[in-house]
Amino acid sequence: MTTDLRFPLLAVGFVGVLTAMRLTAWPLTRVESPSSRDLASGQSVAETVGRIAPESAATIVSRDPFRVERRPVLPAYDPLRLAEQLAPPPPRPALILAGVVDGVEPSAIIEGLPGIEGSRVVRIGDVVAGLQIKQIAHGRVVIAGIDTTWVLEVREPWEN
Repeated sequence: MTTDLRFPLLAVGFVGVLTAMRLTAWPLTRVESPSSRDLASGQSVAETVGRIAPESAATIVSRDPFRVERRPVLPAYDPLRLAEQLAPPPPRPALILAGVVDGVEPSAIIEGLPGIEGSRVVRIGDVVAGLQIKQIAHGRVVIAGIDTTWVLEVREPWEN
């Protein structure tokens, strides 16, 4: 078994030695140091290498990986503020459609409007406590709030 592994190990070792000799004798890229004439003339190394294109500089600055102004971000970081519990949002009202009167000017009786005790008669276009009545038709009422739209249907007493 050792004779079977001897030849592949020798071949891999030989290739490794050849690669190491190649990299030591001839580098993969040519590296040039600044000449003594450039250093004596007072030019900086950055000027001898070349300038950055304006498009590249504009791209780097537009991404702003670091704040150039060296001012802190507003609002200031406060680890204790992160631990505070945020106040829960106010609960959405539980609106109930008690009845609809169809006709030339349809109206609806709605219970549970915020800030109003009991039920209230509303018509299309009315705004009650920030809720606008959009549509009243066929036993349905559409009410639009700031971030929610309710579609209410008449409650049938036998369906609880």
